[in-house]
Amino acid sequence: MWKVLNMIHKTSDGFVVEVTSAYEKQDNPGYASELFVNEFTGTVGPEFIPYEDLTQEIVIGWVKDSLGADKVAEVETEVNTLAAAKKSEIENPIVEDGLPWE
Repeated sequence: MWKVLNMIHKTSDGFVVEVTSAYEKQDNPGYASELFVNEFTGTVGPEFIPYEDLTQEIVIGWVKDSLGADKVAEVETEVNTLAAAKKSEIENPIVEDGLPWE
C-alpha cells in the first residue's frame, strides 16, 4: 500500500515542493516497507491543484510518475517478497532460544 507520510509546501501559493511517502506490505506477521522523498520544482500552472484540494491518491500519482512505472513495479515486487520472507521466517524459525527444562 502506498501512503503519503508528509508534504512540504510553499506558504505563498501551496505548491508542494517535497513529498515523503512509503510503499508498505503487511503480510501478517511479516512486514516490509521502502521510504521515498520526492522533490518537485516548478511554478503554479494551468493544471495546478490547490493545496487544500489535494488527496492522497493525487499525491501518490505524482510520486509514482516521478519514480516511473518500472521503478514502481520493482519496489512493489521487492517489498512484497521481503514481507513474505519475513512472514516465513517468523512462522518457521530456523533457530530458537530457551532451555528445554523450562
